[in-house]
Amino acid sequence: MTTTNQETPIKKIFYKALRFMLIADIVQSMQEMMLDFFISRHLGSNGLAAFGITYPLITFIMALMAWVVAGVQAICARDIGDNDNVNAHMHLCTGLTWGVIIMLVFTLLCWAFHYPLITALGATDEYAYLRNASTDALLVGSLTGPFLCTLVILLTNLFFNEKRKFTVVLGLSTIFVQFIITAIISGIYPTMAGIWGGYVISLAVSDAIILVTLRICCKNKTSIFYHIRPMFRFDGVSASLKIGLPELLCWGYFILSAALRNGIILRISNEDALAAVTLSDGAEFGELLQTAAFYAVLVTIGMAVGSKDREKYRIYVSSVAKSILKIALIGGITMMLIAWPILNLFIEEGESQAVFDIALKILIIYGFNFIFYLLNNMFSSLYEAIGLIKYAHLNYILEVVLYSMLMLVLGYNIGIDAFWFAQPLAEILVLFFNLGLAWRSCGHFPRSFTDLSFDKALSES
Repeated sequence: MTTTNQETPIKKIFYKALRFMLIADIVQSMQEMMLDFFISRHLGSNGLAAFGITYPLITFIMALMAWVVAGVQAICARDIGDNDNVNAHMHLCTGLTWGVIIMLVFTLLCWAFHYPLITALGATDEYAYLRNASTDALLVGSLTGPFLCTLVILLTNLFFNEKRKFTVVLGLSTIFVQFIITAIISGIYPTMAGIWGGYVISLAVSDAIILVTLRICCKNKTSIFYHIRPMFRFDGVSASLKIGLPELLCWGYFILSAALRNGIILRISNEDALAAVTLSDGAEFGELLQTAAFYAVLVTIGMAVGSKDREKYRIYVSSVAKSILKIALIGGITMMLIAWPILNLFIEEGESQAVFDIALKILIIYGFNFIFYLLNNMFSSLYEAIGLIKYAHLNYILEVVLYSMLMLVLGYNIGIDAFWFAQPLAEILVLFFNLGLAWRSCGHFPRSFTDLSFDKALSES
């Protein structure tokens, strides 16, 4: 069988995983777009700016969730690969239980320390008028964690281990329910607390719908979704959290960068620029593809590593790398082309033209950045899948350090227009770093996609 023929089934596995994760991320992004829409509609630019101040902490919810989801996903996938549904069920239930506990602890910390947190993020001096709205976004928004974590763990594992079409329909149904409930409650209470409160209630209802559906449909005792219930056990918990740790660190670095970014913007520009960043973060879909690709690579390469067949593994790496490069180029160009129509979906009549112009510039730069960002993301996922955790850590640390340094240098020395180019410049430098690691492993600069398999480093690990 030729290499091309061998790659065909691998690409099918990869794209199946990618399609679902993309649908799941679209659902998640629609949630963020929905919040941006209602905040913009009811509270205008000031509401978006207030949300922007709180954004790093709200994003930390996603970081904790990604930590738990990545670990549970990997552990359950290994159990399924060994045809061990009993352990897969146990790891799913314990993952859900400890995921909810972790998210609740973060919520309590936000409630206990909300005043210094909001102050540190910039709601002081001339922006003190945003404090109340920012505080409401943090206090109520932090309640989404347990519900959102449960939702994502269930849908992700359901797709990879049960019926895919059923999962897609279930996921889209929940986003419809969330939109309706959030729209009704935010219409009745058009405040920051009302908008976020509606979203929290909608997530709780979505979780209830999924759990009831699973109880009705999954009556086979061999299914990992049979009788989902809390399990306060520790089997697999430490391994799961260890596997997901690089993902948490990745998000942690992103949050630090976002906090620094917002702080610099408030000092070298104004609230219009901060509102534009918040708007563009909600309208930009590159994060969807990035997250979907991360988990698709993690699952696909993880299957090859689990087989312990080195030649199969090399073919998997080559096939996945080719697919990622294609997605990066097509996705980046598409993002740049559709930036203007996408933004027009979010701008309400009478909204500041300055906010629109800045957000459009940011989205176009995001599109260019996406090409390099996705390639680096592939390396990070590959490192985690094959156990080169130190490489994943180095990748994330270098990314945030370079991005932070370039933001400071470009922002304070040239100005806000140059500031937006800090991220693509950082991603280009990180890509050279990853290619250098591949060079170190194979003994020469990568000349083919199989050179990205890190055979030497994998053997030494």
